[in-house]
Amino acid sequence: MGGIVDKKLKGSTLIEVLIAMVIIMIIFAIAMQVFSNVLNTGVSFKKIQVQNQLQLLAQEVKEKGYLEENDRQLDSVNYQLTTTLSEVEGVSKLEIRATQQGKNLGNLKCLFQLKEKHEEN
Repeated sequence: MGGIVDKKLKGSTLIEVLIAMVIIMIIFAIAMQVFSNVLNTGVSFKKIQVQNQLQLLAQEVKEKGYLEENDRQLDSVNYQLTTTLSEVEGVSKLEIRATQQGKNLGNLKCLFQLKEKHEEN
């Protein structure tokens, strides 16, 4: 047993371990920033879904010929629909903006032919 006591074990000092942890934390922080940027700039399923919904809302207004309501909320996305008269008589401009929690998800601009609103009773 006397031979074991005389041998020194090699190991890392506390400073070496702390330096290694700091390096790992810096690399992790950089990786998280890159991952966050990829998620925010990539084409996501939600953006594709919003673009399809914008097309459907525009088609609905074109078919009716008038705007029923200015604001809609579908699947936690707010759609603001605005119309302005164009230079051509009987034609109006439609702009639809999609936002979710203040973040712009997309917008669409198009023209549509104005029609009279028929109320059904």
